Amino acid sequence: MKKVFVWTSAVLLGMTSASLTASSFEEFQQQRQQQMQGYNQDFNAAFQAYQQAFDEAFSAYQEELRSHWQEPLITDQHTWVEYSPDQTSRSVVDYQANEIRIEVEAEENATETAVEMLVDLLGRPVEEAVARDEVTQRAVEEAGLPSPSLGREGNKRVLSEVGPEDAEQMMGAAQLTQRQEPSPRGGDRQVTVLTVPLPPTRTNDKAREFLPLVERYARRHQVEPALVLAIMHSESSFNPMARSHIPAFGLMQIVPGSAGKDVAQELYGEIRVFSPAYLYNPENNIEAGSVYLNILNSRYLREIENPESRLYAVIAAYNTGAGNVARTFTGRSTSPARAARIINGMQPREVYSRLLAQLPYEETRNYLKHVAERTAAYREFN
Repeated sequence: MKKVFVWTSAVLLGMTSASLTASSFEEFQQQRQQQMQGYNQDFNAAFQAYQQAFDEAFSAYQEELRSHWQEPLITDQHTWVEYSPDQTSRSVVDYQANEIRIEVEAEENATETAVEMLVDLLGRPVEEAVARDEVTQRAVEEAGLPSPSLGREGNKRVLSEVGPEDAEQMMGAAQLTQRQEPSPRGGDRQVTVLTVPLPPTRTNDKAREFLPLVERYARRHQVEPALVLAIMHSESSFNPMARSHIPAFGLMQIVPGSAGKDVAQELYGEIRVFSPAYLYNPENNIEAGSVYLNILNSRYLREIENPESRLYAVIAAYNTGAGNVARTFTGRSTSPARAARIINGMQPREVYSRLLAQLPYEETRNYLKHVAERTAAYREFN
């Protein structure tokens, strides 16, 4: 569709006045504008329904968990959480603490149950993990979203850096503890906690695992592989099951309603809402993130002349949008072009310092610092 549209536009613009009057061209422009407005309205309505379905699924599931857990943990950007069918036991992969915690209500065989859960978790393929994610599945059903297979990437294990065969060795460094906490059902309950460290080399192992895909799509979409790795590290700790409340999905935390919209138009020539299954697929996610970085660099922020200055702006924009980056320099205007005129009169370190000091959100200021530092580090990665 995209190629046809560009070709048609070029032909119309190339016609002489004899074959295309000013009035007919104006009518064409109006029709095209109305059509795009219709597409955008349909897209916005679809994404709002999508977002509402996720909000409702999240709140409902969290409320259910409160009947079993004082702290109802749910998967987020840096934590992957699975519950048993009766919700009385759970597995928590904490990527920032670099550990797995298996938590089981005290019972006669609690330790054996915890070890079985660990082995099961270590063997979990990405596609099965998505299917077991209650929030995602409930929202997909409510919003009527597609659930295609994740393909060969879906067959890879979430915790590919370790495997079921490593469970015995991992148990050598494990800690088994008991904790007592108020039971939501009344009285107290005892929870058996098995804490197992992940390999200290985990981050490098995952970066190396994803490097072939990163290099393929970074080259294809003309972005720096080190930047893609740094964003994956910062957004998800290389967790393919990462999900935020916005919602954003996967390794590079793609938001279907913003970055996803631009990416779909670039890749497929049409506005579409990416499904969770599409974005949980690591290959799709890495390509989508690479495309969006290219869009920021070569479209929205292209008028920033110095590549280093533009890099800092792109990093911040990936987190907060090009408009907020522009406002940091202009005061009120969200025009990247207006901001570029100011940025082009500054040295890169001045641009970096201004962003760190005046970006509107602390999260984005910290994000810029972490991604910039990690990009420099990943340039030495091999």
